[in-house]
Amino acid sequence: MPPRMRARPDLLFCSLLALAACGDGSAAHDGAGTTAGNAPSASAQQHPVTLPTLSHEFGAVPHGETRQHDFVLDVRSIAGPGWYSPGTHVDCSCARTELFLRGSDGVLQPIPVFQPDTAPKDGEVLVVRVILDTQKREAVDTKDIDSRVLVVLQRADSNDPQKRVMWPLQFRFRIDAPIRVRPVATFDFERVPPARPKVVALNLSSDIAGRAVQFSNARCEDARVQLRIEPNDGYTLLHATLTPRTGDTGNLRAIVTVDTDLDPAYQLRIPAVAAFVPDLEAIPLPKVSIRADLTKPQDEGRGGSQYVLVTDHDLSRPEEFVVAKITDAAGRDATRLWSITFEKVPGEPRSCRVHARWTGSQASEFRGELVLAKDTQKGPFLRIELVALHDKNP
Repeated sequence: MPPRMRARPDLLFCSLLALAACGDGSAAHDGAGTTAGNAPSASAQQHPVTLPTLSHEFGAVPHGETRQHDFVLDVRSIAGPGWYSPGTHVDCSCARTELFLRGSDGVLQPIPVFQPDTAPKDGEVLVVRVILDTQKREAVDTKDIDSRVLVVLQRADSNDPQKRVMWPLQFRFRIDAPIRVRPVATFDFERVPPARPKVVALNLSSDIAGRAVQFSNARCEDARVQLRIEPNDGYTLLHATLTPRTGDTGNLRAIVTVDTDLDPAYQLRIPAVAAFVPDLEAIPLPKVSIRADLTKPQDEGRGGSQYVLVTDHDLSRPEEFVVAKITDAAGRDATRLWSITFEKVPGEPRSCRVHARWTGSQASEFRGELVLAKDTQKGPFLRIELVALHDKNP
């Protein structure tokens, strides 16, 4: 078992102040920004000498379950009166915090709005509740994970964010997942065009010795992802098909949920991610930009590094691209100014490199457009920006 974390009473305030100064003074994780107040007074210059690091170990947490722990901060005794918390910073995506004031009667009063009048009064302490939600992490076993919460403290009579200090809290946990998901616990469809729906399969099996697991009712919050469960001897294949809609752009981020026969009604949650791309695609950008002496044609060898990678994902069309036209910024024919050649990409029959070499003669820059097509009359068309900047010594 790993050694338990201990409090560090020797943490000096100067290091905490340096940490606070490294930030941008922005709103804390759980809300609140800078607060209105008077100009910093002499009392605002008084800071606690030390702020002890408090720690807690959650131990092994079954995936899908939630744990919480209350850190009790006696702000008045350690930092002095007049300090309130504008919020917290949490470095773990699966954790969040709630703040309370606890009086001498033991009653917790939530702090819904972080403002100066929430500074602990005589007999009150600040309670920081850390809530750990393992459903926000992938369903895989982990080693011990050390995370940190910084509780922001600020003088009630100061609105200077540079006067804030941070009270450090640490917590440790590890996740015990009852399901083994292979090869990874994510449906990563990568790049998906409308014409090419993509299928990804994951292998699901029990991670509990001597206990088989049954999977059922697989669904996704995004209707474009369709799921199918295929039981096998000792494992289950979960197939996911992503079918983009025409015009889809941007990224897919969704959650796939699968029911199991584990108690208490454990549900396997798997992220699904993808990037939508057009059927006709130019990588990295639909643009070729060069710098050359435009008063004369470039040497043939120079065109080798001046290219863009183009792909047609639609299998119903021919693999080859052709040049439909080349025009300048005014729409005039500029075919004589450029030599366009195509280079096959080994192993990628739907892709090719389009090389553009300057063959014209003029002393000013060129801006125009190369239009590629599968059929020069019917299309579809892929437009690539052409830019040539004049430089006598490129």
